[in-house]
Amino acid sequence: MMKFSNIKAIALKNLTQMKRDPRMIGLAIFAPIIVTALFGFTFGGDLTHLKVLYLNNDENFDVVFADEISNNIGEDSNINYTIITSDQLTAISAVENNITQAAIIFLSNFTNDLLLGRGSEIGIYINNMNPNVSNYVLTVFQNSTDTIMNSYFGASQVNITITSIYQGPLTMLPSIINVSLCNLDTGWSYNRLSEDLIHILDENKVIDLYECKTLEDGESSVKNGKSRGFIIFPSNFTYDALIKKYLHFELKLDGAEPQAAMAIKAVLSSSLSRLFINKFGESVFYIDEYYYNNPDGTDKVIDSISYFMPAILSFVIFFFSFLLTMLSFIREKKQGTMERILNSPVNRAEIILGYILSFSILGVVEASVILFTAIFIFNAQIDITLLILLQTYLVVYIVVLTALGTGIFLSTLAKTEFQILQFIPLIIIPVMLLSGVWAPIETLPEWLRPVSYVIPLTYANNALRSILLHGESLINILGDFGILTALASLMISLGILSFNRKLK
Repeated sequence: MMKFSNIKAIALKNLTQMKRDPRMIGLAIFAPIIVTALFGFTFGGDLTHLKVLYLNNDENFDVVFADEISNNIGEDSNINYTIITSDQLTAISAVENNITQAAIIFLSNFTNDLLLGRGSEIGIYINNMNPNVSNYVLTVFQNSTDTIMNSYFGASQVNITITSIYQGPLTMLPSIINVSLCNLDTGWSYNRLSEDLIHILDENKVIDLYECKTLEDGESSVKNGKSRGFIIFPSNFTYDALIKKYLHFELKLDGAEPQAAMAIKAVLSSSLSRLFINKFGESVFYIDEYYYNNPDGTDKVIDSISYFMPAILSFVIFFFSFLLTMLSFIREKKQGTMERILNSPVNRAEIILGYILSFSILGVVEASVILFTAIFIFNAQIDITLLILLQTYLVVYIVVLTALGTGIFLSTLAKTEFQILQFIPLIIIPVMLLSGVWAPIETLPEWLRPVSYVIPLTYANNALRSILLHGESLINILGDFGILTALASLMISLGILSFNRKLK
């Protein structure tokens, strides 16, 4: 019969040994602070000093629209704007050679064509090696162009041609994103132009469209995380397109998923441009976007540190709990401590439970340190309540159990601390790259995704993001939490079996 006093004694022994060992204190307390701080400095800052060239051949008028658009872009403190007066090839070459992030080309008849009602065109050549940077530049450029055009004409009169100079080998944008759709377009003579746009969107492999019947259904699907975006076609969509040659419609996005939001905006903008150019030879539209699910309650996407923090939390807890477990077991085997414990009245189940208790306490301390560092030092946008905190610690506890089981299992295969170091990259690197810490698993090749589904941290990351960013309760994420618990139970069972077999 198991005794709690024995379990407590084993736990106190482990905690006392950690307290006396400077390495253990460093790994348990100070290392998570340093790692979290490094993540915060890496992901917590804003994009700054993005170098962008522009070639302005617009001339012959006192009011030059190209200058006004350029000045508006230049007001963004993150854009480092440089004027090139030589030629278009020089500007494009600067992008190709990574001297600048983008080159904006205004043609000589830009203002003239706008004043004559012909519409005009701007070309932007963008270095797409880093999608986050390129999407930021495109957003600033699009907003500045819309601002100036609306101030003079009440609508955009410009067709923007985007040319990608370089496509990086690894994209950070999800390949499949759920997007809701509500089509209120009444059409024109039984023909709905919105259907043509839906067909174009369906051809794109980035998003999956699902039509909903009411505005309430679409908004609810984004708020509860079932879809990442909600496109609303107004009732006058076809009429405005055919008569005014201009569109203004709404796009609701999940502000807690910045990468998905950028991908949806990029796909929708390119599809609209394709539709308009095919039908009318020009592209004139304005997307009014709104973001849900920001813990601050603001109409914008969350910052990078807030998005990555839940995954950082689970990864750091798993890594250090896994490492400390292996080091503790190896040290006790080398020092003969484990043999003395086994010769005492303590049974093997009590030993395992004692380890679980001590490392659970350590995991709670590490989680508190990470949350404190992310929220109070790097201003992560997380609304911490008692319920959210309790649910977070529960998920962290399951992560600790997973790391503990994995550590015990592998420690039975290692005889020295050097052999432990050989196991670390075999476990940690796949967990880090394939569980959604850096990017959604949808970015992985389809043949590699099944590996992610057997990694416990995949479900821990999903659960923690739902709790900390969406404010979901465990009832709403029983799928991820249940699978995580099942995998943790499996790892603990493997750890106990290997531990018993080793002792025999």
